[in-house]
Amino acid sequence: MELRHLRYFLAVVDHGTTARAAEAALVAQPSLSRQLRRLEAELKLALFDHGGGRLRLTSAGRQFVPIARDLLARAAAAQEAARALGTGQVSRITIAAPVTTIADVIAPFIATTGGHDAMITVQEVLPADAYDALWRGADVAISSAPPPLHLAGGAVARLPVLAYPPPGHPWEERARVGIAELAEQPLLLLTAEHGTRRLFDHAALRAGVRYATAFETSIPQIAQALAAAGRGVAVVSDDPRYGLHPVSVDGTDGPISISLFAGWSASHYAAATIAPLVERLSSYCVDRYGAQAAP
Repeated sequence: MELRHLRYFLAVVDHGTTARAAEAALVAQPSLSRQLRRLEAELKLALFDHGGGRLRLTSAGRQFVPIARDLLARAAAAQEAARALGTGQVSRITIAAPVTTIADVIAPFIATTGGHDAMITVQEVLPADAYDALWRGADVAISSAPPPLHLAGGAVARLPVLAYPPPGHPWEERARVGIAELAEQPLLLLTAEHGTRRLFDHAALRAGVRYATAFETSIPQIAQALAAAGRGVAVVSDDPRYGLHPVSVDGTDGPISISLFAGWSASHYAAATIAPLVERLSSYCVDRYGAQAAP
């Protein structure tokens, strides 16, 4: 079945006669009539009642009309998608990132995009699996680890590691705390696969301090929820929740921060669209978190 046969069929349906349909389709009437008969032969259906000198849709023909319209619409969409693939323009980009990055960085950034931008969708992944998501349908991956050498990309932002003391804690009015002082508190920490935890452990090792873990969780929001419940001081890198007050954490070399990186396939058909989008994401982080967020 050829798409032009469907177009001729619908032209007759819409214009009422083969003469007007042929004029609209810019084809000779005898040719259009032959193509209609060929379509009926391929479908093994009588789409029109050919008696009485005027074409009338049969019952099968009436039921085939929406099917033909749907097929042509899908074909047009496929052609548009192919055109976009060929030019590097895309209507949708999927970003793979950990849940905290999605909630605190990607989702607010999406809210700043407009109708002229590619629609951004997200794919939630564990921090260690971000770049593997590029082989599972994601177009861009955001991770606290630099992208492998075979990928394009680079640094996006530097976000502070924050301590969230429980309500009523003496640190509620403070802006900063040293890691040695923080280590004296019961800590609510993320599990080892999180970049925030690895950075904290490295900073504690460099400072020569030991700490007591009150609880470990793989979910940053749970760490803050437990802090809000008075169970200890949460150490995470996400935005404040539950009315908690963020306190920046200083190591021996200054503020502890976690870097965010973006990576994508260097041969991605939409690399020319992805690269400026990632640059906009980086600028958004600086606008939102201040100059210290610049990579």
